[in-house]
Parts: sequence; structure tokens; C-alpha cells
Amino acid sequence: MNHTELLNKLKAFDHKEVFFGPQGFQVMTKTAELNKAQIGYSIDKNGTSLVNSGSDTENKIGNWQSSWVVIAKDTELGDPYFIDVNDEHLAVYTALAEEENQWQRTLVSSTLEGFSKCLTAIHQQCQQKSAMYLPDENCIFDLEVLETFGKQLVELAQTNDFWQNFFVGYVDWLRDEYV
Repeated sequence: MNHTELLNKLKAFDHKEVFFGPQGFQVMTKTAELNKAQIGYSIDKNGTSLVNSGSDTENKIGNWQSSWVVIAKDTELGDPYFIDVNDEHLAVYTALAEEENQWQRTLVSSTLEGFSKCLTAIHQQCQQKSAMYLPDENCIFDLEVLETFGKQLVELAQTNDFWQNFFVGYVDWLRDEYV
């Protein structure tokens, strides 16, 4: 998949920025944004590759892969959401750096389309315009509603772990911040 095809897919998202409590997703839809989003992952600020070269290290588990492209960022923590352009389904992942250039990735959605549908569902559920620092009356406090919504996102994404942690974070935020 080339850069133009990827950008066209990202531009087709119904919602490019969505929020759920303090958490949010920002999808890169412009060439400059997409290029800048790679800094710190596949390249450094000078454009030097951070991907290990050579066939013996290229596919080493934990290394950032040359086929991984950051397509979105977490608006709260800045974590990357990325695809592997070699994957025909364009599964979406997020990752945390455990050490320098050692990434522990987590499946967010089994397809790019599923990720887009999750963002649309989040927008439709809460329609937040920005991240919230403190819960208000518009937040979802009902655990049954949260559970049902979580199941919807798991179904759309065809993966569970990421969304389970997403909702645990939300409930923890409610408990910590709601007075």
C-alpha cells in the first residue's frame, strides 16, 4: 500500500478525532501529519531511520518494523496507533516502548475498517469535543451501559484486550476524579 492509498483510507474515516472521558484518538489525514507522526518510531527528528537494518535484525520481535506506519495518536498519552502495510487487513496496533526501540504491541482492531467503526461508535456514544479532565454529568457512569458499549467495540474491532483495558482506564478515571 502506498502513501496516497493509505491517506485516502484515513481521510475516509467518518471521525478523525474522538474522545471518551480523558482518552482520545487523533487520526492523521494529511501528508505532513502522517510524516511527522513517524518521528520517534521509524525515524528520528532528523529523518534518520530508527528501524534496525539488516535481515537478521529487521524482523526481530520487539523492534520497530519498517512496514509499520503510525496512523493515529492517543490524545492523552501520545501513544501510537499503527498498521503494518504488509498486512492485507491492515490490523491496527498500539505499542509501548519497553526499552530503547523495543516495542510491546497490542492489537486494537483486526482491520483498519474496524478501527474506523470503533471511532464512529465512540463519537456517537458520547460526542465529546475534547478530552475531559474531570467527569461531568455527560459521562457514562452506568456500568451496564459501559459493559454493553465495550462489547460493541470488541465486536467491531474483533479483539478484546485493548478495549478491556480502555474501559478499565475509564472506570478508574471516574473513581479517581468524580467527587
